[in-house]
Amino acid sequence: MKKLILAMSVAAMGIYGAELKGSISDSGCGAKHGPGKENAGCVAKCIGGGGSPVLVTADGKVIKIHNADAVDKKFYGKAVTIMGKVDGDSVHVEKISE
Repeated sequence: MKKLILAMSVAAMGIYGAELKGSISDSGCGAKHGPGKENAGCVAKCIGGGGSPVLVTADGKVIKIHNADAVDKKFYGKAVTIMGKVDGDSVHVEKISE
């Protein structure tokens, strides 16, 4: 019974997504602008120059964002919480907030 409940919980997390916390950086700078090292100006410049937004977690892991258009400019270089579906080392953003 415990295994069934655990399996159902894991399946539900996949359906409804996960909550990830970190900072929005860019694909060029990556973890350089992670939590506690945010730099909104640099991130905006790099994304404007062709980079992609990424999420950097507190442990320095860089997570790609499938749907980069879901990340509004106001979140560049900021600490955020993302609700979304995780697939390996990337996430599809369903909701993002500070």
